Amino acid sequence: MNKGIPYLMAALVALTLSAGWAAPVLALFEHVAACLDGGGSLDLLRMRCAPPSGARDLLLQGWGFWLTAAAVAAVAVLVTRTHPPRRRSPLLH
Repeated sequence: MNKGIPYLMAALVALTLSAGWAAPVLALFEHVAACLDGGGSLDLLRMRCAPPSGARDLLLQGWGFWLTAAAVAAVAVLVTRTHPPRRRSPLLH
């Protein structure tokens, strides 16, 4: 018996197992690409394609992000504008 046959069989088994794993993942990528190409958005929790909505809905869907960004900006402005002036040490004169 040829010494390379066990390696060939191992390679074939590995390819078969990886193909079994890769097929659903590739199908998911194709589904996502088709959804996004059609203008929709993918709902990752339900794994379904949401149809494209109006611009008003796009603005309202991201309200949490914009509210957080505005709060962080307001806090940053307050912290940088209201810090007490530095005192000079009398020893440095």
